Amino acid sequence: MRQRRDFKRLEGVKSARLIVIAAEGRDTENIYFEAMKASLCASGVHVEVLHRNDDESSPGNVLTQIVNFKNEYNIEEDDQLWVVVDRDKWKSKMLSSVARYCAQNNNLYFCVSNPCFELWLLLHLEDVTKYDEHKMKKLAANKKNSKHGETWLKKTNEDFIGTLPRV
Repeated sequence: MRQRRDFKRLEGVKSARLIVIAAEGRDTENIYFEAMKASLCASGVHVEVLHRNDDESSPGNVLTQIVNFKNEYNIEEDDQLWVVVDRDKWKSKMLSSVARYCAQNNNLYFCVSNPCFELWLLLHLEDVTKYDEHKMKKLAANKKNSKHGETWLKKTNEDFIGTLPRV
């Protein structure tokens, strides 16, 4: 059996809590979580964001990514491993299966943004109650732009994402 490695935690902190995030998206989610990590001021916490290099982003693949991390490193009792996915295109059965697996395993947590991470991000960064009727209709419809295939929310969030520090 292969020996698990110790995860390198914060220097000067004997046993910092480790929070590992594996997200469905390759761009928006990682930019947001890396910016959050950079601004985090909790000395007893280390945040690690796992990046994807492919488009294999089903909830099952995100779960596999975090389980592989868990199998590679020694995880302490108070460490948290998060699976972050969108509700938008995945079947309830798949989401339920991943949620059940996380609930039955120590350290694993499941987070679903409904319908998509971009909506969560927008609501986190902007007061949509100030939107006029036209903009609210665009938000509710969240139609895809036929030229680029990106949704209204994704396009709208590009302005916010551009203000977040890249690390």
